[in-house]
Amino acid sequence: MNAQGVDISVWQDNNSTPQMFDPIKARRRGASFVGIKVSQANWADPDYAWNWADCRRRLYRMPFHFLVWDVGPWKQAELFWSLIEKDTWGLLPLVCDFEWWKTVPTRAMDILYSFMERLRQLSDPLPKGIYTAKSFWDPNGSHAEYWKQYHLWLCDITGSVEVPKPWNTWNFWQYTFKLRGLEWGAESLDLDGDYYNGTLTEMIARYSLPELDEIDQQPISVPFGIEMTVVLEKINLRSSPLVLSNNDIGDLYKGEKFIVDAIAGKEAWAHGHTMDGREGWAAVQINSTRYMV
Repeated sequence: MNAQGVDISVWQDNNSTPQMFDPIKARRRGASFVGIKVSQANWADPDYAWNWADCRRRLYRMPFHFLVWDVGPWKQAELFWSLIEKDTWGLLPLVCDFEWWKTVPTRAMDILYSFMERLRQLSDPLPKGIYTAKSFWDPNGSHAEYWKQYHLWLCDITGSVEVPKPWNTWNFWQYTFKLRGLEWGAESLDLDGDYYNGTLTEMIARYSLPELDEIDQQPISVPFGIEMTVVLEKINLRSSPLVLSNNDIGDLYKGEKFIVDAIAGKEAWAHGHTMDGREGWAAVQINSTRYMV
């Protein structure tokens, strides 16, 4: 079975809520790696720092930079590397995202070449890769053998898996944009899904990857829209799915009903409202203590 992963950026996060991408939920669904958007142009993805740190030891990480045409390619490469060079644990190829962005100039290939050469200078001997689609690479890329040194992360959601020249096969394949995000740890309804061209064991061997941390394979189930009941004498209603002294906004009492509309947190937390309209976060289970059923 192919090793499976997802890819994420700030677009998978709802900034109006406190939760972020949950790598443990992705692991429980079968993911072993995650593509993380680190940067674009001359700015860092707003969620990269959290995602990069939170996925460490939980998923193997494949960083990518979205290449643009109106910022110097060396400057882009230097920013990208500067954001990840201090933490390269469990690293898959460093990827340049080469795809549609505004009007594609005739010199797009020169920009990509300069970016990759600078990235090589900065990060060798770490593996490098290119994310692209055949429909973009054929008119804007090159068939030169030079490009075969880079691992191919192929975007092809048609299922035909057509590989552009000069590559003979893909290393990673983005096969869908339509995974159910909420089930895979994202807040977006849709999420990109990816495969490695080999098993997890083969991927670990190829990239000399360390072991991931063990996780609890039996997560507590908190379906959306259900009515839960408080089973302790009293629990806190909070403004975020964290136990903090300044986020207590009220109390829920034994027997009180709580309507769930979202879940989050490394334990089981539910967001919802009471029958009288009070809204917030409440713990479902922390460690072995059950708060609601």
